Amino acid sequence: MLNDTPHPDDLPEAPSAYAALPPDYPHAPSGAGAGAGAGQAGSSGGSSVGGAGGPGRSPRLLVAAGVAFVLVVAVALAVWKGGGAEPAAGSTALPSATGSSSPTGPTSPNPSTPAPSPAAPSGVPAGLVGFYTQRLDWSPCSDNAKHRCATMDVPVDYANPSGDRFTLALRKAPATDPAKRLGSLVINPGGPGGSGVEYAQYASFVFSPAVRAAYDVVGFDPRGIGASSPVRCLTDGDMDRLFSSDPTPDSAAERSKLLAEADDITARCAARGGDRARHLSTTEVARDMDVMRALLGDERLNFFGGSYGTFLGAIYADTFPTKLGRMVLDSAMSPNQTDEQEMSYDIQGFESSIDAFIDWCVPRSDCALGSDKAGARQRIVQLLDDVERDGLTTTTPGLTRIGEGWVGFSIFMCLYSDTSWPTLNQGLKEAFAGRGDILLEKGMSVVERDGSGAYAPTTYLQAMIPVRCADWPRSANDPALAAAQAKAKREHPLWARMTGELYDNCRTWPTAGRTPKGSTLAVGAAPILVIGNERDPATPIGGTKQLAEDLDSGILLTSDHDGHGTYYAGNSCVDSAVDGYLLRGTPPADGTTC
Repeated sequence: MLNDTPHPDDLPEAPSAYAALPPDYPHAPSGAGAGAGAGQAGSSGGSSVGGAGGPGRSPRLLVAAGVAFVLVVAVALAVWKGGGAEPAAGSTALPSATGSSSPTGPTSPNPSTPAPSPAAPSGVPAGLVGFYTQRLDWSPCSDNAKHRCATMDVPVDYANPSGDRFTLALRKAPATDPAKRLGSLVINPGGPGGSGVEYAQYASFVFSPAVRAAYDVVGFDPRGIGASSPVRCLTDGDMDRLFSSDPTPDSAAERSKLLAEADDITARCAARGGDRARHLSTTEVARDMDVMRALLGDERLNFFGGSYGTFLGAIYADTFPTKLGRMVLDSAMSPNQTDEQEMSYDIQGFESSIDAFIDWCVPRSDCALGSDKAGARQRIVQLLDDVERDGLTTTTPGLTRIGEGWVGFSIFMCLYSDTSWPTLNQGLKEAFAGRGDILLEKGMSVVERDGSGAYAPTTYLQAMIPVRCADWPRSANDPALAAAQAKAKREHPLWARMTGELYDNCRTWPTAGRTPKGSTLAVGAAPILVIGNERDPATPIGGTKQLAEDLDSGILLTSDHDGHGTYYAGNSCVDSAVDGYLLRGTPPADGTTC
């Protein structure tokens, strides 16, 4: 979440086409989705909180859970941008595996000078030594000379490190008090598909002055995303299809059509994306983070992840438990969650959030839902049924009539923060009159679609299919789960209309998904602080609690608040506890509630 008064050092000095990029970064092509061909990739499903960073925008936590199945291809209750092989302009060439190098100390050199190449860490396979010993050539970022930008290379396939490479974009907001510097704090805002580069651009929005004084806040765009050798596989038309299909089919024929369209979009993504799209898994990003940790000169990784970033953090901790320093996972989800657990958490998260909105709205004289709290939910149910039949008219060219996909998605996005409740109220009022401009504007802002129908190259949608299909197992045809889903839809009709049909959109993806470990994670790791709001529609508190339990050293801290994102969101008790851990290594007592 965000602080309203960022430090001036974190504000761009001049606008740029893609905020937070240094001059030598390869800018994403103009016209989102244009020219998607071989070597390009992307995805679907999931959602964000209003876009991440950029001039005139504020970074938000992005989500891979909850609303994922509002889109027609994000399903089964499971959560979850390519260029050629040449390194991107401005990246540092890898030294040879036998080249000499100088180690860095626990404190990074002056950020205005390049860091010397680190020594090869012990235990690193020979084929990866060159990656672990490359040099980060930090230079002033184009939009803020006080920040430093760099690139680093990682193998596309860790099993074939001599092959193709991704070039990752990094941004560092140096510690504001070098005398208090504790090291680097690597960050990820979620998504999957959120830009950590943009997240770091606004470091003082999301971290307290004390944390900013003590840490170099380092954000990166994960492989295939943003400025990191972007992989794109979805055209603008594909992305519009994700919202235009009927997400709640009422007949076998409608459901068959929905499944066929999802299979087609997924298969086309895989064909366009090629080999790079098959290597965007969270496990591979976690391995990239370990290379980054070594290049930053940190013996142990300090990490702050929000939303999907908690999934990434948990995978890193489980893969490299002895390399973990201080880790905070905000608004969390467990890599071990089953479909049935996911469903129960999402029902709880959605219903607590919609109830909170109704409690706020009904006492107001201008509430779109009227003054009857008991009937408020049914009014939304009836609205969605009417929208499925008749749609809503808008003044947006190309989308002059929208259906359940856009409407349900936009309603859900308004539940992420109580600051969006007035927008939701006005959008519902307009929708009851048959118009959808307010809700459509909200939804388009989240996925970065402009009025002409062009999606920004940086939209997180471009990452959803490759990452989701790599990170979660294929859904089995489990009769017991199908019965549980049917029962849940009967008992929670508004939730059912918001989630849409539950099915596996990865059936035509060419590689297998990850198999959840199903046991204790990160055995032997340092304490990991897991935090969440009691009423979070995107990553419900049930999943946050499960992650704290699944982690061998997990410590749970909950906040009696609404919305998505817990730290630095207005709860001083949470802020104090997180700062105490990041600055002094002292976590709160497990189970603390703020």
